[in-house]
Amino acid sequence: MKYTKLITTYSKSLFQNTYNSSSVEPSTDSFDVAKMTSPEQMSLQANIYILGEELLLLRSTLLSSMKLKEFFQNPTYAEKQKLEILLTIYPGLTVTMKSFLKVLAERSHLSLLPNICEEYTLILLKFKKSTKVRLVIASILQERYGMLLLNTLKTLTASKQVILSISYNPKLLGGLILEYNSTLIDASVLNEFSLFFTEG
Repeated sequence: MKYTKLITTYSKSLFQNTYNSSSVEPSTDSFDVAKMTSPEQMSLQANIYILGEELLLLRSTLLSSMKLKEFFQNPTYAEKQKLEILLTIYPGLTVTMKSFLKVLAERSHLSLLPNICEEYTLILLKFKKSTKVRLVIASILQERYGMLLLNTLKTLTASKQVILSISYNPKLLGGLILEYNSTLIDASVLNEFSLFFTEG
């Protein structure tokens, strides 16, 4: 995508500005949410998550209506007008989010909001030491394997929390396909058959 670096920069700066506005010293490597127990730290967490929720609301608003989506992507409409629409729909946005939207409007980047939201969500997941995992299996997963699977995925992804999305595809014949952090593991029977016939 054309604006990938810009989207990443916006997302990181929104997160870091909120993080640095508290008295908590950020870690250089990673964040440990479990150790955050003081009122200031809990407030910090709340602010970070509130911004994430606001971004999700804005994203869903821009993507739910084709007319609204086209309006925000159309450069012939004034950014000030676009900003006014968002602030009319959501008058209760936090001061931080309103300021952020004004910056985007000044730079004619309000149309990037859905992408900024996705990037910010990834930052939040890293902050919480969480990983989104997509699992495709051939048949319904039995309940007794649930905890074993989650614990295995936590170890595999080095995460404290796993957000699991399961879908079924009988064409796999058996086994599974696992996707997380741009990693794809295809351990399906269909894949094994494909490799067998390719080599032969």
